[in-house]
Amino acid sequence: MFSLDPTSASFLDSLDLLLKIAGGIGGIILFIIGFRRYKKDQTWKRYQFVANEIESFNKDAVVRNAMFMLDWGLRYIELFPDKPDYNERFEKVDREIFKAALQVHELREAHAGKMRFTPTEVAIRDTFDHFLSYFEKFYQFVEAGLITPEELEPYLRYWVDTIYSNLPEDVREVIYKYISRYKFSGTEALFIALKKPLSIPVFS
Repeated sequence: MFSLDPTSASFLDSLDLLLKIAGGIGGIILFIIGFRRYKKDQTWKRYQFVANEIESFNKDAVVRNAMFMLDWGLRYIELFPDKPDYNERFEKVDREIFKAALQVHELREAHAGKMRFTPTEVAIRDTFDHFLSYFEKFYQFVEAGLITPEELEPYLRYWVDTIYSNLPEDVREVIYKYISRYKFSGTEALFIALKKPLSIPVFS
């Protein structure tokens, strides 16, 4: 019989039971505190991981060139940074040049002795490929469960909105076709995860 009367024969057994109960409650409390601390640490590590990846994204010179092309209707872009003459490193890129560069190659016929795309257009394509490669990587992180779309969204919002709706329709159409034709499927999936699905035509 449970009793807290020190004179009772069952007092020691009752006290032992109470100590076990108190120990169990204490263990549960410590577990909850530890679990909350673990979750907080994991959340912090994810935020730190996202911040580091976004920092790399924003500091990448090639990515910045792509950002300039998306953000400006006309700008001189350093497409050829390895040229010895500084003035020859830059090319004027406007919307028409940008659209021409990102045409799917089936729409461009290569004439005898000439490239399908000009050196400037090739450099623009390479730049945009590099830019989209980050979106591919970001989606791989999401798919692997390392981060969530919600954790990425504040950092990518401007560029996602730019591609999704803030560019002229003809420019967006060229970008969408480029993403589809060259199978940047992670980019498509990332936009869907961020609730900005691209209206992309299907290419075989």
